[in-house]
Amino acid sequence: MCIGRRYMQLWKGKKVLLVAKYTRVERERLEHPNVSEKQLLKQLSNQGVNLKTILESHNEHYNIVKEVTAAINRLDVESKIINLKDINTAAVSWADVLIAIGGDGTFLVMSSYVQNHQTPVVGINSNPSSSLGYLCLPEICSRNIQNTFDTLEKQKYFFIDRRRIRVSMKNTKNKMEPPINMYQDFVKIRPDSHSSHDMLALNEVFIGDKMPGRTSEMECKFDGNMPIKIKSSGLCISTGTGSSAWSYALNKISVNEVRRILNYKFHQISEQECIKIANDYNKNLVYKPDLEYLQYTIREPTGRSLWQSNDELIKSDKIKQAEVETHCEEGCIILDGFLIYVFPKGAQAILTSRPEDSIKSVMINVD
Repeated sequence: MCIGRRYMQLWKGKKVLLVAKYTRVERERLEHPNVSEKQLLKQLSNQGVNLKTILESHNEHYNIVKEVTAAINRLDVESKIINLKDINTAAVSWADVLIAIGGDGTFLVMSSYVQNHQTPVVGINSNPSSSLGYLCLPEICSRNIQNTFDTLEKQKYFFIDRRRIRVSMKNTKNKMEPPINMYQDFVKIRPDSHSSHDMLALNEVFIGDKMPGRTSEMECKFDGNMPIKIKSSGLCISTGTGSSAWSYALNKISVNEVRRILNYKFHQISEQECIKIANDYNKNLVYKPDLEYLQYTIREPTGRSLWQSNDELIKSDKIKQAEVETHCEEGCIILDGFLIYVFPKGAQAILTSRPEDSIKSVMINVD
């Protein structure tokens, strides 16, 4: 971590880009441009959508967008604001400071366009009533936007250099297609927006067959060790930032599981001991976002390697590098849950974590 006041003045004379998420209400309007507001709301209600919830969320988001815009306008900066659906590499490269107004999804999408690891990135949770916003400033910051910007202007902040995963492609016979972007209405984005041969993920990378019910076959080398052939439901590789997200969900153990395993052998294990064991184990799954390690998890392995020793297959471990060759029928690589690349049979991917690929995330200490 790096203390902000020793590093730079965050705002003065800088170019600031604000990227605001598009809400459920906006998405529905985009998908039904020829339907009146009244008809649209009736249609959503008939589908079982809670109109009160999505309208409150929409209004809360735009109230915070308005407050952030007003706070920025009081500073000595040049600023622009764009909607998340319109984000592009040129807009992000223009900025000296980036502000994501939304939640973790908005932060992840925006960070995927960041090429300069010295660019500070601020996340502001625009729905603190219903969203945790792990990557954003603490909830209290969303409750008092002007006070938050006063705090930032006084340089009372620090940086977290969040490591990302770099995915480098090898042995692809044909030029890879641009990815499908789940946040931009399943439309293939411009090739210059995300490179097809060097990709970056902040939370995690998933590699597997695009059909969930089909076995994912691949050959993996972890930290240069002997290759192992794996049949499973896919491979998840996460960063320290992602260790509290999908990776955590894949690896955590419940109190019931601890109780069932221990009671199979021992009959005098108390509930308190089971809770402590589960909590201690799960706590160790999460590690600091600035560490160089990656965490791999093999989901539901179904077959043994032809080259593997008799030792038990290690389903999850920390590594520094992974090399993966896909043998999936319809392989894919998914970055942070929203960028989907075709990963053709026989192609290879090398996954590493480099300091120059980090995201400089701005945080505030809250007493």
